[in-house]
Amino acid sequence: MRQTNLRIEANKQASEVLIVGGSAAGLFAAYLLAREGKRVRLFDANDVQHTASRTLITTSRLTDVLGFVPQEAIVNEINEIEIFSRQRSVTIPMRQADLVVERAAIVRLLAQKALQAGVEICGGCKFLNLDPGGGGVTVTIHDTHRDRVEKFKTTTLIGADGTFSRVAKIADRNGHETTPILQAIVKLANGARPKTTQVWFQPEDTPYFYWLIPESQKQAAVGFIAEEGNKAKSKLAQFLSRRGLEPVEMQAARIPAYTHTTRPWRRMAGADIYLVGDAASQVKVTTVGGLVTGLRGAKAAADAVLQRRDYLKELRPLRGELSLHLLIRTILNRFHSADYDRLLGLLNQKTIHLLGLYNRDQAARMLFRVLLAQPRLLKFAGSLLRGIWQK
Repeated sequence: MRQTNLRIEANKQASEVLIVGGSAAGLFAAYLLAREGKRVRLFDANDVQHTASRTLITTSRLTDVLGFVPQEAIVNEINEIEIFSRQRSVTIPMRQADLVVERAAIVRLLAQKALQAGVEICGGCKFLNLDPGGGGVTVTIHDTHRDRVEKFKTTTLIGADGTFSRVAKIADRNGHETTPILQAIVKLANGARPKTTQVWFQPEDTPYFYWLIPESQKQAAVGFIAEEGNKAKSKLAQFLSRRGLEPVEMQAARIPAYTHTTRPWRRMAGADIYLVGDAASQVKVTTVGGLVTGLRGAKAAADAVLQRRDYLKELRPLRGELSLHLLIRTILNRFHSADYDRLLGLLNQKTIHLLGLYNRDQAARMLFRVLLAQPRLLKFAGSLLRGIWQK
């Protein structure tokens, strides 16, 4: 093993804001702060310009949150969703197209904007420790490029270091459950609809669903959210085989599960420590989508820093939305195949129209209007909730 002689250096001009993690949420927070004149230094163990690829589907809310259209990252647009249960199917036309984006391209785009705003991005810098004291916290970083350890003091720290956030674990001993995602990139058959996302509910395989998201005219991402990671590959292989699809590439990840107990903020030794994105479990547990919600968390943290406001208050709308998704997931986890058949059977023309009118990042508004349009859905959900509370 190669021996190293690490030098420890104390930073004399501590950045006003330190960010650990070059995720989309971390880079977005850095960009928002720097463009308002804050001095920001961001550390990432890797090179943020070379993030691993993974296709994501998100709503049009993405452009609203970013404040610009991430054209370079958009690989396709979806104008309808086809949903299948065991015996039924429903097609939902979308008023506003869903966006199929490449995560790595989003990160590269946000990194460019952060650099242009004046953020100092330090790649190859591994976060080691966090020590309180002396009117702030000291962040210890291992700069792998120069093979030395450096210390930086700050009163504002943002942890954006992903699902297994070390900032969260050290600052608050925060941990959360994770959910494995597995998807395959497949070639689309001739005649396939490249603007249609398909969703299959098969609760015997997963309490979530399988999906097919076209990336282009020629290929799609097919995957599912698994509870048992050791059986995920065989289940996906069987699903692909039943539909005559051959994987050309596999992608996998673990996504944090949001709970009411996750603490996204802590004050330590006079310093404010914020968690954003996956580090704060800012993920919709209905679909385990976290791009838009993570960016909303980053914006809330930036607003709290800039306006000296309470981060938890800034997060209230987002936390309310995530809690609603948690309630929906609690109900869906009890569904059997017959329940999905019944659910799709209850969707009439008005509810289908409403489902296409509001996106998944408007869950509260959409759910309220759908239940008004079809009261039998409320009775159906109520019977399932009573079963949960009686356990």
